[in-house]
Amino acid sequence: MCGVGGRPVTHDELREAILETRARQAAVQRSGVPEGVKLGPLTSTIRDGAAWSTEDQFPSDQTWADEVERVLSFAQVQGQFENYVGALRGNARQRHSALAELRVAFFFSRNHFPVVEWKPVGANGREGEFTVKPPSGANVFVEVKSPSWEGELSDAEKTGDRKQQGKHLHAEARSIAPWERVQFAVNKGYGKFRSDTRNLLVIADDLFVSLEHGTNLQAGLYSVNNNGSFTSAARQNLGGVSFFWIKNNLREVWYEMKLFLNTYALSAVAIPEEFASAFHASDHS
Repeated sequence: MCGVGGRPVTHDELREAILETRARQAAVQRSGVPEGVKLGPLTSTIRDGAAWSTEDQFPSDQTWADEVERVLSFAQVQGQFENYVGALRGNARQRHSALAELRVAFFFSRNHFPVVEWKPVGANGREGEFTVKPPSGANVFVEVKSPSWEGELSDAEKTGDRKQQGKHLHAEARSIAPWERVQFAVNKGYGKFRSDTRNLLVIADDLFVSLEHGTNLQAGLYSVNNNGSFTSAARQNLGGVSFFWIKNNLREVWYEMKLFLNTYALSAVAIPEEFASAFHASDHS
């Protein structure tokens, strides 16, 4: 890179330019609902008094606003809206996790796997998110985890200013290992899974680089070199892991999911065949 008069830019000059750009971005960064975006009644309800109202732009455009209202309407029909209001009015991280749970439930319901129980009790008295019912009646206990970019920060960054600066910074580069976040989610949720109930872990990530953009999701499960979660019987109480993403092309919003089976799972917890078939499951064989 060249500076004034074709002179190469020094490291200090480059660093100063990056910091100046970040400062300008921070100065113009806005929170709240952008002008022209209309909120539905349920979204307006969760926005009132929400901690996140000063943290980010949400919903950032009309397609997101319409999608969020549909998800909240689903929650209301299910009798769950009031149960989620507290989390939905929390900080941006809490809002993201709550919406992830509701979106996954909405996705399953739209694909003919309706929710038949909310907050089912799993192992050790710990609650999952919900239970879904395939057409055959073999219920599946579902736990949703939403690993975030904040978990990828160093210890120094977590206690310093970086955590408060948002997910994306101009010209920031970092070394990441998303497969570690996959295993973190599996380990964190595993204690909820009983040995006599079909069950599924759904990961809806908010990482620096989404799991949808690579094969790291499989490395976290099936790589022996990475001590993958599905390379031994150590996680035999878990039937499978799904990766869930939400997509937006500025005209419409839709959901995608990839399902991976645990070949070491106990027969009593294995994902039902019709469930595996419906979502094109893979066992990495």
